Amino acid sequence: MTRKNIRSIYATALGIILLAAGCVQVPKKGGFDQVQEMVNERIDLRPSWKQEAAEDRQIEEALDKLLENELTAAGAIQVALLNNARLQARYEELGISQAELIQAGLLKNPTVFGSARFPTNSPGATELEFGLLQNFLNILILPARQKIAAAQFEQVKAEVAHDVLQITTEAERAYYKVLGAANTKNLRFLVMEAAQASYEFALRLHGAGNISELSLSIERGSFEEARIALAESENRLRMAREKLTKLMGLWGERTKWRIPDQLPDIPPNEASLDQLETLAIQNRLDLEAARKRIDTLAQSLGTSIAWRWIGDAEVGVSAERDTDRHWVVGPELALELPIFDQHQARISRGEAMLRREINQLTALAVDIRSEVRELRDKLIMQRYLIDHYKRVILPLKQRIVSLTLQKYNYMLVGTFDLLTAKQQEFNAYAKYLESVRDYWIIRADLSRALGGRLPQ
Repeated sequence: MTRKNIRSIYATALGIILLAAGCVQVPKKGGFDQVQEMVNERIDLRPSWKQEAAEDRQIEEALDKLLENELTAAGAIQVALLNNARLQARYEELGISQAELIQAGLLKNPTVFGSARFPTNSPGATELEFGLLQNFLNILILPARQKIAAAQFEQVKAEVAHDVLQITTEAERAYYKVLGAANTKNLRFLVMEAAQASYEFALRLHGAGNISELSLSIERGSFEEARIALAESENRLRMAREKLTKLMGLWGERTKWRIPDQLPDIPPNEASLDQLETLAIQNRLDLEAARKRIDTLAQSLGTSIAWRWIGDAEVGVSAERDTDRHWVVGPELALELPIFDQHQARISRGEAMLRREINQLTALAVDIRSEVRELRDKLIMQRYLIDHYKRVILPLKQRIVSLTLQKYNYMLVGTFDLLTAKQQEFNAYAKYLESVRDYWIIRADLSRALGGRLPQ
């Protein structure tokens, strides 16, 4: 094979490599499928990434359909997953990491240089020099660099999926706060009506001279307090609705969404503590992201150690034409001598960062287990409170109202005593509703601590 044929083969191969490198495309939704799968495995819902494509119209149609009917907790979460702008911005981290992964697989561009030197004392030709250099070390560490970037990409996927689950918890908490506030507001309206009836009756009795000014003032004070309590409950409902509306990313006509009239009943039992701790360690995506971060640091540290004695290396070819018009062609090599810097500081820093991340991973696992135990204990206590209200306090208040009504029929107690008993029953029921609301909020927090849904 002649030198001409060899040069032709080399030129063809180089052209194919450069063409392939130039044709690399960055996917628009790189890694999002894996994020969807991680989320779907844990909460049976799938997020969507808006990128001004045709599917965005389908997302808008899905939003309208979800908002047509009364929102459930799952419906509010799904709206947030489809429409929360901060979540959409977080998805762009996937695009950034995907681009960095592709960049890590690209060769650095070769360097072309040239110079011209003009003769001053002779009639000779201009001396010309041209060259082409390529960073050889960049080629050698390309596989290691790709591996590190791939590990970072996996870490970003886990972090983004974890953030999605955080939004689902926030939306679920906000939903139950709205539902609880609505129920409390309705009850406070009934209490206010009862206090108003009592006050109006007291006005008539006072006008007839049957009660004192003090008794009338007491009844008016109860009525005014009930009005304030109703106004406060209405304000809490508005604020709770606004928070959920913001999490769902809604504005305009879409803010007029509706909710059911009642809080859902609590489930009949709770999962075991051992099962929950194990599930949390398996499911928590921030724990998975921490593991991926350790993998990335370990690979980066290994690369630094493996190549610590090799500095930058550039290889290439240069051509020179001297003043007598003869060309000289040959290879060129430039090596960095690691005399002063053998990456000692970088390796020491990498080792410290790796130890830090390992300790933080251990601390996070301990914190997760503790959080699960604490929230499950709170859930059990809340279940006890709800059960005590249902079995003891509410029936007792109803019994008091019934007995007071009997005495009222026999004219043994007055109207105010009956109305007071009824107001106390309302207040007990309001506390019962608050305990049910708090149960569902604690349950949402426990779901977040588990990294997914609670087992049925």
